[in-house]
Amino acid sequence: MKTDIQTVNFDASQSLVQFIENELYDLETEFDQIIGAEVYLRPGKSDEDHKTVKLKLNVPGPDLFAEFKSNSYENGLMEAIEKVRFQLFKTSKRNGRK
Repeated sequence: MKTDIQTVNFDASQSLVQFIENELYDLETEFDQIIGAEVYLRPGKSDEDHKTVKLKLNVPGPDLFAEFKSNSYENGLMEAIEKVRFQLFKTSKRNGRK
């Protein structure tokens, strides 16, 4: 799976990039129809504001999308993955495959 990680107004640490790649790899092993993933990370306007994670999965048919705001990118990513996991499950079930 091709993964594209984009950040707005900051550089992601290597540990954050590795975390994202590991979580997406786990998702890909669960759902083999994923072709690619795009992750967008945006900080809040101040340190107290929530960070935004947008996740777009490229799959056969319409792309899947989830967005979540959280106090950390890791939490936001996990919530966004849960949202797309549900979408993948529904799509897979409808198509009769995993």
